[in-house]
Amino acid sequence: MRDSTARIPRRVHLAWGVGSLGTIAYINTVTALGLIFLTTVLDIDPGIAGTLMTAARVFDAFSDPAMGYLTDRTRSRWGRRRPWLLVGALVCGVMLAAFYAAPKLDTTAATTAFALLLLVGYSLGFTIFNVPYMTMPIEMSRDHQERVSIMSWRVLFMSIGAYAGSSIAPAVLELSGRNAAGFKSVGMIFGALVFCAMATAFLGTARVPLSEYRASHLPLREQIRSAFDNRPFALLMGVKVLQFIGIAANSGTLAYFATTVLKRGLNVMFIYGTVFLLAVSVSILFWRQLARRIPKKQGFIIGVIGHILMTLTWLSSTPAEPEIFVPLRAIGQAFFSSAILLYGQAVWVDAVDYDYRRTGLRREGLFTSVYVFVERLGYSMAPMVLGLLLQWFKFDKRLPLEQQPQSASTAVMVSLVAVPVITFALSLIFLAKYDLTDEKLDATHPPGAMP
Repeated sequence: MRDSTARIPRRVHLAWGVGSLGTIAYINTVTALGLIFLTTVLDIDPGIAGTLMTAARVFDAFSDPAMGYLTDRTRSRWGRRRPWLLVGALVCGVMLAAFYAAPKLDTTAATTAFALLLLVGYSLGFTIFNVPYMTMPIEMSRDHQERVSIMSWRVLFMSIGAYAGSSIAPAVLELSGRNAAGFKSVGMIFGALVFCAMATAFLGTARVPLSEYRASHLPLREQIRSAFDNRPFALLMGVKVLQFIGIAANSGTLAYFATTVLKRGLNVMFIYGTVFLLAVSVSILFWRQLARRIPKKQGFIIGVIGHILMTLTWLSSTPAEPEIFVPLRAIGQAFFSSAILLYGQAVWVDAVDYDYRRTGLRREGLFTSVYVFVERLGYSMAPMVLGLLLQWFKFDKRLPLEQQPQSASTAVMVSLVAVPVITFALSLIFLAKYDLTDEKLDATHPPGAMP
């Protein structure tokens, strides 16, 4: 059994964190540009295109608990989790390239069906990698501050991945002319990036001894039901599903915001993303130090409230506003988003560890799969909402993005501002009831263990 007091080498924190660059770049490359690809290249109506993205993610989300159950019981010389990191890296790299290489077939129905098939495969790749990947830090350490350190690396590389998918990918597409060839280039470049980042997590954690466990012999359905007996975990799932809806709505709308509202090119996203990344890199150091002085829940709440206030500033956006406003908003959003990411990840790890301390069972894979399912559920709603909003507000797929009617700009602002503000505000209701402190966690011991 791993010594819970042993410190993990910093290089392992780093290598594991790089995997988050892969997962977030994988998500954001499609979240930011997928709807544009489906509508402008494959000529699918926006309402249908958004529904396709949602349907694929919801369909595949039901594989998440099965994946967690499977990784909990995997036996190999590489351990329970790591073999799946390698498989997931391969599938994700291939499927991202394949999606953006999808051709327009003879009929709309055939094109739609093929796009849906590729999106299901794309989502499955994420499940294969992310469920075991997200389970690993729970098993690496029981030290609260070391967990914060591990998650701070994840937050940093999540930000880099978000930058790659939401800022660099649109810039590459803009340089390529926003056509089928440009999307194919994006798919190949970022498919390779995703594979390399995920493979780094696999290789860099080769010598990390993870905790042994006593498996639960309950059927999968019973385990899922018992998971929600963990009150802190159940409350956090309420927080997460709401926040993921808001995050996906915001990130999935930025390309439309830059072109349809500001009447500028996708390079605006590159500027915003560059400043955002730099600001997160600095901000995370501040929040990491503050974690030694304030409860994680308090830091989480501060981040959520600040994020809501910064999101509301987008309402003043017009094509005539000074260009400096975009980077200024990026700085404000980055400061509070880094708090949400760091403290949100830290309390989630605590809530899963609490299950072991209550029951004595090692079923981190199951809990992670439920988390990923909720993440997928939240992200799934946003494309459909945006697609339907664009459809209802007369978005014309035959017109360039900069020449859309004013009604389309209204749809974009609803998705960019109203949806995130509402969902993050509602998440505070669940977060206010979360009561798992470090002291309560340390006072809880597995059945049969010595206090």
